Amino acid sequence: MAQPAIITDFIDATLVARAQRYERDALAGLCDRSLDTLYRMCAALAGDPDAAESIAAAALLKALDGLPGFDGGAGAFHIWVLRLGASGASRRRPQAENGIRAALAHLTNFDYELVSLRLLADIDVDHLAPVLNAQPASLRAWLVTALRELDGRTGTGWGPDLRSFDGALREVADGADPEQVAEHVTVPGDAPALLRIVRDLRGLLDETVPPAVATRLRTTLLAAAAERRALWVHRHHAVATVPGIDRRRYSTRTGTVAALAVAGVLAVVVGSVLAVLSSFAGPTSGLYELKRSGESILLAANLDPVDRAGLEVKLAETRDREAEDMAGLGNGDLAVQAVDSRFTMLRAAGHDLLLASAHDARWRAARDRYLKESDVQMTSIERDLQATGQARSAAEVQQLATQFQADRQPVDSDLGVTPPPQPDTGNPAPTQPAAPPG
Repeated sequence: MAQPAIITDFIDATLVARAQRYERDALAGLCDRSLDTLYRMCAALAGDPDAAESIAAAALLKALDGLPGFDGGAGAFHIWVLRLGASGASRRRPQAENGIRAALAHLTNFDYELVSLRLLADIDVDHLAPVLNAQPASLRAWLVTALRELDGRTGTGWGPDLRSFDGALREVADGADPEQVAEHVTVPGDAPALLRIVRDLRGLLDETVPPAVATRLRTTLLAAAAERRALWVHRHHAVATVPGIDRRRYSTRTGTVAALAVAGVLAVVVGSVLAVLSSFAGPTSGLYELKRSGESILLAANLDPVDRAGLEVKLAETRDREAEDMAGLGNGDLAVQAVDSRFTMLRAAGHDLLLASAHDARWRAARDRYLKESDVQMTSIERDLQATGQARSAAEVQQLATQFQADRQPVDSDLGVTPPPQPDTGNPAPTQPAAPPG
């Protein structure tokens, strides 16, 4: 039987608030409520238990990263985690030659997530509407369009009232026979064929998450949360007071200054040593997270958009080298993460350049560096991944590169870049900067 769209025991109004303080029982509660549905959806989409576990783990950790800024209840958190899983699966689509997974691979990212969340994760359109920023009627129409594409046909779902068809989807998801359900559905006209696609999609779902996998995913989340809990307690720790004493008094001001000076020197020395060591850290190093945290601090502290764009381009170059190293070592997942981070930095650089008010020589130099780095191809990384047996990761890198080239076109246009005519070979040619806008 299909699970309800939103688990009904989300009754603790303080659950998310306590989880934002990284309380173990609250995080475990949120995890346990979503874990089975998350893993089953990921397994259905990936078709591989290892890949499904990796996607589910990444979704849980992303949810943990975004938890401090999350604004919503436990039910909304459940949908958010599932959307993170569907989004992760859309970037790691299996290269199936035929069948329903092969058809899924050709959907747009939005349609892929919509089909995954509505038909595999059992979230109804009323709950999906605010998450996907669309009206329920629009989601029903887009879902019909996506189902027709999965059936190898084209045709929009706009026009008729699809609420009865949406109810039929629920019945088929619960195990009803598509042909019998279709007898009571008048629109759309091809409802029997669409409901058969729904049945095939539901057939990808396994019964439940294996206990060993559930334990690993739960342990991974709680272990990561334990580190964040320690930092949270440190930041929010209140100074203890003694009744009758307004504040703590030091014997002399000189002693206070001396203590602070010693602490400052130690902090500088230790921080400098860690900074130097972490600057050479690769993705497999224990200091890599320290390195990335330092980069984030530098970006946040840099308020000038042109300087920040230059730093983002340099970080993109660093991610490129890391991706090459990981590809050469046969570590496909870390190579894909580095490539994804590289393109994130380049997107940020392009948008920062657009924020600059003055298009002077310094801005043009930063723009040229951005364009040069954006034109760097991922061919060598893909080749190394193929050579080390990481075909899936190579395909992910290619997909990320293709998406970035599509995303950069409107940004490049706003930066005053005129793309040259494409050669007959079909290979992308480097863009050429034109006169800056304005």
